[in-house]
Amino acid sequence: MKSFYYILFFGWISAISIGIASAQDAHTISRLEIEEMTQASQPETNSPFFIEREEAREAVAEAARNPIYRNSLLLPRHSFQEEMKKMMHGFLVMTKVFPNKTIPPAVQIFVEPSSFSISETPEISVSCKITNTTKEVLFIDFTTNQRIEIVVKESDGTPIMRWSENRSFDPIVSVVTINPRESILYTEKIPTAIMKNGSKYLLEVSLIGHSEYTRTELIFPQDPYFSSSHTPTKFHE
Repeated sequence: MKSFYYILFFGWISAISIGIASAQDAHTISRLEIEEMTQASQPETNSPFFIEREEAREAVAEAARNPIYRNSLLLPRHSFQEEMKKMMHGFLVMTKVFPNKTIPPAVQIFVEPSSFSISETPEISVSCKITNTTKEVLFIDFTTNQRIEIVVKESDGTPIMRWSENRSFDPIVSVVTINPRESILYTEKIPTAIMKNGSKYLLEVSLIGHSEYTRTELIFPQDPYFSSSHTPTKFHE
């Protein structure tokens, strides 16, 4: 058995030696010979293959000179991930999903009537006006159909009434869109029975879920026969 393996081993060595010798005896082709072979194999000028090749070269040259083809075909393409990232970035910039931190929208509080007495005015209207002062579309999201909250406070900040108390709201998710230089207005009414003539109160009005839209207004109900002058309520922006 060992002799059989020896025979296989020496046979393998002999085959390798013969292959190396044959490779060394092989004729080496020079670069000049390759160029001569290439030129000899080229089609004649009147050959259909030569005409088709020249037409293809002219078409490629024309595409390179055409800005439409040059921009869309010849420039390197981005990967699929880069294209998706670019598309999503453009979409977010266009819609501006992220809140604008640098230029907050203008918020105004209006009280109607601005000067009133408890005996003659059982309730007053409180309005919250939001104006988009930016150049981008503003999106405000809500989780219910409640839009604003109104809290009446004593002059020292103690709450005495909340508008949403004892009210129910539907869980309706929605998004309000405000275009540049446009406004929305939310108005609700609150009773004046809890107030007293001659006392000052604070009206805190806020947009539900958005504390940055909170504003405070001072109101001063007076008796209609009160002789001292009364300064109209000033609206804060």
